[in-house]
Amino acid sequence: MGSDLSLTHALDRVHDTWQSMASHGEFTEQTLDKFELLLGRFGRYAHLRGAVVLDDITPDLAEDFITAPGRSRHGHVTEAAAATMRLRRSVVRAAYRTLRELKLSDADPTRDIELPARAVGGVRPLSEDEVIDLRHHSSHVTRPSRHGAAAALALAGGHSGEIGHIRVKDLDVTGRRVWMHGSTKTDPRWCPLDDWGLNVLTSRAAFVTARRLRPESAPHTRLAVSDRHASDASLQARACVALADLLKRIGLGGEEDVKPASVTAWAAVAEFERTGRIEDAARLLGLRSLDRTAAVIGYSWRAKADAESELGADCA
Repeated sequence: MGSDLSLTHALDRVHDTWQSMASHGEFTEQTLDKFELLLGRFGRYAHLRGAVVLDDITPDLAEDFITAPGRSRHGHVTEAAAATMRLRRSVVRAAYRTLRELKLSDADPTRDIELPARAVGGVRPLSEDEVIDLRHHSSHVTRPSRHGAAAALALAGGHSGEIGHIRVKDLDVTGRRVWMHGSTKTDPRWCPLDDWGLNVLTSRAAFVTARRLRPESAPHTRLAVSDRHASDASLQARACVALADLLKRIGLGGEEDVKPASVTAWAAVAEFERTGRIEDAARLLGLRSLDRTAAVIGYSWRAKADAESELGADCA
């Protein structure tokens, strides 16, 4: 595969496929813009390093791109931040996943590239390329499935203990949001839905509603698990099984630090990166503790606050 395929042609095919995936909501507009920008930079970097065909991309070249220094907002050359390196790796990984689907390559030059992990307490949030893959595989089904609904609810910020309780009546299509009922550890709240999540849950709601013999009972039908009577523990277990099945489907079943909670944790990471406020991530997850939220996303917010305090004292 890909032994003499032009690198430019290969990356153009990736670009076209991502555009098609975006039309189905598997990429958000923001993520697509970010990934396309970095994919272009990767192509230019590879060409400057002498790569002409796809097989010229070696693990060493990929690692050099991922760890390459960048420029700060003030124009100074600096070492790449861990978040920057993780994003670059996500882009290259996503590109090669796409190339494998297109049967243009069977390689992954990022396979052995280790970066500082976000994992805290043995669980790490999914990376951005993994979330794209999760959406992609959730979409390739013959009917609106409970697996897709569970993924949509988790990616919106729902915990496994909440997902099994979500019913058709909790979906606010006009407001593009879903009501999370909360639990003993989380507060009730509205969670916003992106295009993909809204489409998946709307389709699932229509599917389960059509199967009800009594129309008046349809709003009370569960979206992501079977509608049989069950205890809270059983509902949570069903949600975890659905998410675990999807994680196995995208090749993450064997990673010890990837759990169903990793899907929900990504939602908090995305919210924190969008706003820069740990409070917003806590609110999305319904968590009452900033320390607990920081642990979920792997952010040392107290260490940063202490460092800024010391810097302020030095400047005084």
